[in-house]
Amino acid sequence: MAGGSTLYGFSWGTFDDAFIDELAAYLRGNGVLEVFAGNGLLTSILRLRGVDSHSTTLFRTHDGHEDGIFGGPEVMDARDAATKYRNSHDVLLMSWPPPDEAAMQASILWGEQRPIVFVGEVTDLAAGRLGGCASDLFFELSEETSVFESYRSARSGLDRAAVRRLLPGATAEYARRLRGMRY
Repeated sequence: MAGGSTLYGFSWGTFDDAFIDELAAYLRGNGVLEVFAGNGLLTSILRLRGVDSHSTTLFRTHDGHEDGIFGGPEVMDARDAATKYRNSHDVLLMSWPPPDEAAMQASILWGEQRPIVFVGEVTDLAAGRLGGCASDLFFELSEETSVFESYRSARSGLDRAAVRRLLPGATAEYARRLRGMRY
């Protein structure tokens, strides 16, 4: 990369020094819980920049663990991690979560109005954009509160890095919508 910037390759994201520095500046001073951490590389890099971060993963396919493990992520489902660590950590970090309800459910367990740093493909149904991370309900029931301007997507253009929070009442609305779903 030009200018001597390090390019960190992940299985789903590619992050450079500018983004890592901006992310670390936001996270520093907070206890960070990373879920869907794959091989733990992101938490490992953030720790080198002074971020107190704990990573968890299930070592799913395409998460980069076949390329080595960094920092020893704890093997734990995101929902269990959110429940276990919500009182001892301040920010939930998820990078490229799977396209199912796990990110939404972990966010509910984390708590409404608490910061969630999301990196991945974003669904925006109003704009006709269908991302490949988390569920549609995650995006409908959360809001973006700030964007990491230094994040540059090397992929589809659907992905971004931002701070999100569940909307007030998201937990009840999620339960209501699930009751109405047909399988």
